Amino acid sequence: MPAKKETLIKRFESTAETYEKKGKREWAYAKNDMGGEHYAKAREAFERAKRNREKAEKLKQED
Repeated sequence: MPAKKETLIKRFESTAETYEKKGKREWAYAKNDMGGEHYAKAREAFERAKRNREKAEKLKQED
């Protein structure tokens, strides 16, 4: 696997983890009555995490 491809995979996976953490934090805010807008932010963060994981998987499958 080319180095550039490995770097992209790592970047997508790292970004997915970051968004996963953000989603969990936003979800906690929403559950603790800190504002309903946090539900939307959590959902968006989880969707972004999912998209990044899918991109990483797609690159892995191209071998």
